[in-house]
Amino acid sequence: MKSRQRKILAAIPTNGSDGRLRVTGVMRYASTRTNWDLRIVSSRTAFNDAEVDSLLEEGIDGCILAAYTPAVEKVLARRIPTILALENMHSRLGGRPNCVSVLMDNHEIGRMAAEHFKALGRFSSYAFVPAPPKVPWSLERKAAFFESADKRAEFFEYPESDFEMVNMTGEARIQVNRVDLAEFLKKLPRPAAVFAANDLLAVQVARSCRMARLKIPTQIAVLGCDNDELLCQGERPALTSIQPGFENAGFAAARTLDALMRGRKVSESVLRIQGAEIVPRASTTNLPPAVAVVGAAMEYIEAHALEGISTSDVMAHLRVSRSLLDLRFRELRNESVMDTILAVRLAAVRERLEKTNRKILSIGAECGFGNPDYLKRLFRKRFGMSMREWRAASRQKR
Repeated sequence: MKSRQRKILAAIPTNGSDGRLRVTGVMRYASTRTNWDLRIVSSRTAFNDAEVDSLLEEGIDGCILAAYTPAVEKVLARRIPTILALENMHSRLGGRPNCVSVLMDNHEIGRMAAEHFKALGRFSSYAFVPAPPKVPWSLERKAAFFESADKRAEFFEYPESDFEMVNMTGEARIQVNRVDLAEFLKKLPRPAAVFAANDLLAVQVARSCRMARLKIPTQIAVLGCDNDELLCQGERPALTSIQPGFENAGFAAARTLDALMRGRKVSESVLRIQGAEIVPRASTTNLPPAVAVVGAAMEYIEAHALEGISTSDVMAHLRVSRSLLDLRFRELRNESVMDTILAVRLAAVRERLEKTNRKILSIGAECGFGNPDYLKRLFRKRFGMSMREWRAASRQKR
């Protein structure tokens, strides 16, 4: 007996590569179902009240929605089996009866970003540029990024207060104050690994780098997400990006909708789809040998700084000239080799002042300072107080 034809609405905008890949996945599954009458609405403007009223009158058996307009409420009110395929829609509409959200695995994306940077070499800082206003998918990517990042680096997040609000439809309306972003980037310890929540933000990071005369990828390595070819290839240097598994998500959305229409119980109300991949381009991959030199120097400095080493010891270990070594450090870290050695020693001094009762004179010797008077002058100059005052203030704070 021939099964009844099912009318399926897929409202998935195709102006971006993510939408086109989702549609490809949906159609790949639909091709295995001869009883599907698939109607694709490929723009938000076409997904309006009049269009939805007409479709509802004809009868809809199931929906896959990746575009929010007021017409969505009419569909959901009928309790038609529905798949939500957009993060912002899920945060507002998810959890309704006969409704499942099929979304990307943002923790996978954040981990992948961190692992990519770690594979490239040693970075002094990791920074995240979020999508406002504290949307869950951006927060998830940030958390996984920092959790998986190199713990020897410093971590920074660009404040969301300088953004314009994101439109609920997910359209490209995120705008950053480029001057403020440039100032944020200039203050990052270099070389810096910057992960932007999506390609729109990565483009603004790249342009702010140009404004601040920061070199990509030598001083700032930039990584985006979504792999929008027009955005990524349109920048110079071209932007490395993460390609989420959008096509897999489209296929999974159609398969899950099929199960809902057949009356099968779906165990999870939210399905997270993995399968993301790094698409390497010049914004991260063309790192020069200088990055490797500075990374190797940092390894040696952190292991031996408290032994009283000097710039000459680092030069001898790496077998490079003083001029080249200092040039690379100033280019990538904006400080000299000796500045870096002193910073490591001072950090050790502060830690011992805060966590131990050792005499200040002993602490200086333990941390590589052979001259106590020099340490006293340097500490006060760097931190605006004596070591004794630092110890008292830190204990009072605790």
